[in-house]
Amino acid sequence: MRKNKLLLLLALLMTACSEDVVYEGTSNVSREANALLQVTTRGTNDATVAYPVQIYVFHGEECRAFQTIGDAGQTLNIPLVEGTYSVYAVGGAGSTDYNLPTKDNATTTTALTLKEGRSLTDLMAASATATLVDGGTNTVTLGMTRKTMLIQDVTIKKIPTAATAVSVTIAPLWQALTVSGAFANAGQSQTIALTKQADNRTWTLGGDAIHVLPPSSQPASISVNITSGGTTKTYTYSTSDQLEAAYKINIDGTYTEAVGVNLTGTITGATWLGERTISFEFDENGSSTSGNNDNNGGGNNNNDNPNNQDNFPAAGDTYQGCYVLAVSVIDANSAELTLLSPNERSVSSDSDANNALATLGVDGISDWSIPTKDQIDAFYAAKDDITPAPERQRYLWQDGTTMKQRFMSDGSDSKANFNYAIFLRPVATVSITKD
Repeated sequence: MRKNKLLLLLALLMTACSEDVVYEGTSNVSREANALLQVTTRGTNDATVAYPVQIYVFHGEECRAFQTIGDAGQTLNIPLVEGTYSVYAVGGAGSTDYNLPTKDNATTTTALTLKEGRSLTDLMAASATATLVDGGTNTVTLGMTRKTMLIQDVTIKKIPTAATAVSVTIAPLWQALTVSGAFANAGQSQTIALTKQADNRTWTLGGDAIHVLPPSSQPASISVNITSGGTTKTYTYSTSDQLEAAYKINIDGTYTEAVGVNLTGTITGATWLGERTISFEFDENGSSTSGNNDNNGGGNNNNDNPNNQDNFPAAGDTYQGCYVLAVSVIDANSAELTLLSPNERSVSSDSDANNALATLGVDGISDWSIPTKDQIDAFYAAKDDITPAPERQRYLWQDGTTMKQRFMSDGSDSKANFNYAIFLRPVATVSITKD
């Protein structure tokens, strides 16, 4: 009897030690890992990957693995059960700076938040789908895409010597990335304190360049804050060019007593995005664009101003932070835009989808709805151009009173099966009129 008890104890210990390679199948029978997933990373557009890279592997909505790639020479070997997996990577997010979700609590929408007192780093993201077969090895190489902008220089000149503080604020910005690489926590701002130079009139960015996530809605605003005698005056400019991830930003301004602050800003793209230069003015009465030089070889697709005198936004443009799916011109002075929200989340039922509409829209735009057949077709056709990119496998749409799901891998449809993760990205129709 004592021998049998000892054998039973040893069997239990062996089972506990192999926990990381044993999974519950759909039949609730434990299965040992019988396939291998290899994961490596590379930069896109000549980018150098920001390490460490956090790797999350999902089967459906369940995180099956969480590992870290520490440097460019490392390849992860992850044992798994055969099946189809979603692999997500977030680069530049180390445990020193970020609160990292664990395997047990990670979802695709969980944000990697900054720890108190830490600053945003050069974040990158990538995702892929991998199908593993029994006894097989699947190697996935993730092409990392930069998600941050870089404020590399700020200089404000001819500030009155009585000024005690000068800063620049950029808003509204995303604050975090999720496990899946989507932007999260909209409507934040970044204030950059400047340092007075030896001439007592020039204030500059005193330390290293600063990484920030791109605006959560366009147009963004850049404000110069000048404090003197306990009073702060702020001069704000609403950008006509979109501030985007993977661009370096230089801001140069000159204060004049009569009109306030004249600012010229340079947005320099990393080599894979080209270069863009913008200029703008601040004065006591507001702000206006003083010029634009776009060296991208094309337009900047910025149509956030509904009073555009030249033309209406086109499909593929951005309007108030939303992707323009379609445009219907009514007459020479008015049009209707079909907009796709930048926000999305997983929904678990018809009622949950309808309840989610109130939280997934964009401020200033109302009447968000579940996409129709035509709208999901336009969504699918533009999936490679949409920002933030649709990275989920299934998206919800409505056919009359029936909820359906669109598979983004091949464009096929079926009746919505809420036993699996289905994501909703709502749409809205807005009317715009030229002055």
